[in-house]
Amino acid sequence: MLAQIEEAIINRIKTQLGASAGTLAVQRGAEGIPQPAVYVSTEAGKFQAVTQQSFRQELTIFVDVIFSELSSEGERRKGVYLILQGIIQTLLLQKLGLAIKPIVPTGWRNTTTEDFRDKGLIIYSLELATSYVVEKLDDEATVDLLTVGLNYYLKPGDDTVDASDTITLAP
Repeated sequence: MLAQIEEAIINRIKTQLGASAGTLAVQRGAEGIPQPAVYVSTEAGKFQAVTQQSFRQELTIFVDVIFSELSSEGERRKGVYLILQGIIQTLLLQKLGLAIKPIVPTGWRNTTTEDFRDKGLIIYSLELATSYVVEKLDDEATVDLLTVGLNYYLKPGDDTVDASDTITLAP
């Protein structure tokens, strides 16, 4: 479910904001990536009992916005504010077609380092929250969670699967 939520957030931003959001990917933070982009990552979760067999998993999700404007700090701020506001409006109270509580913003902050500022970049981190219920599974279903299917594409941008694997992680 965590990967589904991240992908659904990326798809919603891509659909609503298009190219103005820049590169979109699942990743935390901006270290080592000096380019305009929006990165989404689920970074924390906590549990609260709902019944004897289920728990509500409350998630903390970050959307990191990297914006480039070489003319001035003021212009960088204007640009990043517009993207930040667009992302908030795009995700506000959305369930993204998933069995989750509506997404709510919980805070944001400027996370720009001097190194990025010197490159004409500004970085803001938006914190979001949502939750969903996790129910106890039987042992067979739990083992199935450890099976991962992989598809391999030999040509970049190709939609044809050239090879695939199924990997079962040892419990």
